[in-house]
Amino acid sequence: MARYRIITMIDITRTDAKKSDTDTIKINQQQNFNSLRQAIELRSNVEWYRDPEKSSGRLPYGIEGKAVHWLWEFEVERDDVFLSDGDPVKLLKDDLHGVPIISDLENDTIIDPAAIQTRGEKVNTWISII
Repeated sequence: MARYRIITMIDITRTDAKKSDTDTIKINQQQNFNSLRQAIELRSNVEWYRDPEKSSGRLPYGIEGKAVHWLWEFEVERDDVFLSDGDPVKLLKDDLHGVPIISDLENDTIIDPAAIQTRGEKVNTWISII
């Protein structure tokens, strides 16, 4: 199984909240997690052992700056499912770029437009194979 890491400034806290719950923050956090997971699952089933973890301060892995961010690691059932043009995550970056999200939750960064951005000047999500 191939393993991947996503670092994002979008609040993808997994809360298991349902639309019938009264806490709109938790509902919207869960919706962001669902949107991310469903977009990944366009190509392969996803398995994970730990939910996304919120962190603050310096962004990890050579990304410049400081911000609240979430780190999530997951596996997919097939190797090279996101491989294109020699980049092991190119198809995943393409699939996720522009996926709408709900902003202004527990993130401290303005997410505008309210979407996952994996390329361009407003990148808010980084993906790597591990």
